[in-house]
Order: sequence, then structure tokens, then C-alpha cells
Amino acid sequence: MMKKESTSSNNLQQVISFLLGASVASVLLFFVLSTNRGDRYIANSSWSSTSTQSAQEILSSSSDIIQVTDHAKSPSKESEVTDRSFPLKEPEKNETKSSPKEFERNETKLSTTNETKYSDNLEDLLRKAATKEKNIIMTSVNEAWAAPDSLLGLFLESFHSGEDTERFLNNLIIITLDPKAFERCMAMHPFCYMLKGANFAGEKVYMTSDYFDLVWTKVKLQQRILELGYNFLFTDVDIMWFRNPFERFAPDADISTSCDFFFGDENSPWNFPNTGFLYVKSNPKNIELFKYWHESRDKFPPNHEQWVFNQIKFEVVNRMQLKIQFLSTTYNMGFCNSTKDFDKLYTMHANCCVGIGAKMHDLRMLLDDWNKYKTITKEERKKGPVSWRVPGICMH
Repeated sequence: MMKKESTSSNNLQQVISFLLGASVASVLLFFVLSTNRGDRYIANSSWSSTSTQSAQEILSSSSDIIQVTDHAKSPSKESEVTDRSFPLKEPEKNETKSSPKEFERNETKLSTTNETKYSDNLEDLLRKAATKEKNIIMTSVNEAWAAPDSLLGLFLESFHSGEDTERFLNNLIIITLDPKAFERCMAMHPFCYMLKGANFAGEKVYMTSDYFDLVWTKVKLQQRILELGYNFLFTDVDIMWFRNPFERFAPDADISTSCDFFFGDENSPWNFPNTGFLYVKSNPKNIELFKYWHESRDKFPPNHEQWVFNQIKFEVVNRMQLKIQFLSTTYNMGFCNSTKDFDKLYTMHANCCVGIGAKMHDLRMLLDDWNKYKTITKEERKKGPVSWRVPGICMH
């Protein structure tokens, strides 16, 4: 049973965390521009030790914060999973522009036909992957994110390593944004969908026109999935899954979204949402929201979908009468803000971090430490919060 979370949050600590994350990201961007997309960071994430230490060797009895130090990888599990349900638990109390011409749009028009050179049509994949409640999980990748030793492989590994998460691979559809990403996906996962007409190969740098086109294409696809009658949980591919996130979704919420910064009240639009982890139910109000969300792109200067959502969230809650749950960063954490406590970790988002190489380095370090954490007994965990190593390139 999880402990009841306090309704008050240390806002100053969150702001300081954000400023530190932003500073690290700026330094990192300098290095990314002068190297081969941060490949040297990926090389640094390899660990020479492959032995497994005892729990006593892992724990430090002289510290209130216990930090995992061994980095041996646990072998991946291979098992048949037949349970396709998403159990939801009751939430705990109190958790609860017209674009300038230089940004020419290149949003992909979504195909409504069954024919595609690369995959079965979307409706077929939705039927195969959905639970009986018509829930699906989705992520999106391009060639850079799906390449060997990149984010997609680490993302899938987290499902195998997490507690009660491997079964969700049965419900995961990977949206691919270019042909090479589709080919790579098909070698790794059964449910891959090639977005017809899309070609977003290569790393898309944050806040560029290509990046805007990519994220707004995602919103249009999500709208289509809702219109087909399916609920979806969208998860960015740089989010690691450690525990079943559906346990933390409020059953009466229309939408549940993660946050970059959380201020203690899950029902308050004053929180700063991060739509990279977003659960949406298929209903008329949410379909109308997604239409309005996309239309609102023209009301603001060129920007990404999350920024625009943050501008319209009060209107969404007040005028459209949608119930939005803003997930606490105590459990759905990110590099922007985390409790550094494995006992509470459900998901970890590599936000406030620029570049694939930096994300890979820190997420690999975190996943290795998680695998060591799993060897620690409950009695040993009671000695103090079990944390992961910091600092990383972005984690702090």
C-alpha cells in the first residue's frame, strides 16, 4: 500500500531543479553540436562489471539515502502473457498563432484507407492490441530513435525489467515515422504502424520547424484513434516503465497527464503538464478537445503541442468541463523533478534533457540501478530510501 502523499509541495525545490536542468541542457547542447550526436555519451554508459553483488554490498548502512552502485544488467525475461486488462485503482485523497512563413507546415495527412506498403491498417492493429475495454498504449519513433543501441531498445527493455509491466507489450502499438524506423520496429515488436506519407527520419532538434510538424502530426493521429472508439495511453519513447502506471489513474478523469512541475493538487490546472505521457478516454468531449487543441495552434506563435495545451488548459477545464488529472511527480517522475526513491518510482521521463546520447546515458544508468534495486529485500529497503546514482549528464 502506498503512503498518502502530502498535498503541499516544495515549489522552490522544483524551480531550482528546473534551473539546474536547464543549465545542464544548455551545456549539453554545446557539446551535441560539436560531436556526433552525443555518441561519446553512449559509449560512457557501458560498465565493465557484470557480477551480481549481495544486497549487503549494495546498501550503505552509514547513510540515510541508500544508493545503488553495481551496474550489472538483469537478464531479460521471456514469458507468455495473456492478461490484457488494465486494472485501475481508486486515487488517494488530495493527489489527485498564425505560424510565420518561415515555419512551413509539413504535417502528414493521415490515411483513411486500408492499403499501405508497410503495415496493416491502423484499425486492424488497434483491434489486435486493444484490451476488452478498448485501451491501447502507443509510442512513436523515427529512424534515429529506433536505431540499434538507441531509445526504442531501452524503452522495450524497461517493460521486461519493470514490476507488472511486461504484459503491456501486448497492448503497445509503435507508430513509425519513416520507412527505416518501420523496418527496425518490425524486427523488435509485433505491432508497428507506418504513418503513411510520413518521413521524419533523423533526430528532430527541439523547437525547430521539423520538430513542430512531428508533434502536431502526433496530435492528429491521437484524435483519429479517439474517433475510432479507442482509449489510448501515449508514452514518449524516452520514458522508462518501472511499475503499472494505470494504478495511479483516477477512474473519473477524462484525461490523465504527467507533469514537468507538480504543486500538490492533482485536480489543479496550475500544474505544468507534460503531454509526453497522456492517457485519454474516447468520448465526445475529448474528441472535441483534440480538434480544438489542433486548431489552437494558429492562435499562438509557432510552438509545440504541449506549450499550446498549457495555454488552453484552464479553458478546457472550465468551459469544456473536462476533468484532467495532473499526475504527481512523486510517482511519475522526470529529470526535471523526481523524489530519487525507487520505492515510489512508476515511470521516469528524460525531460529537461537535450540529445539522444545524453538521454541514453542517464536512462541506461537508471535502468541498471533499478535491476540492482530489485535484488534488495523488503527488510533492507526499510533502512532508508533507495536511490539511483546522481549526477548524470542530465539527472541531478
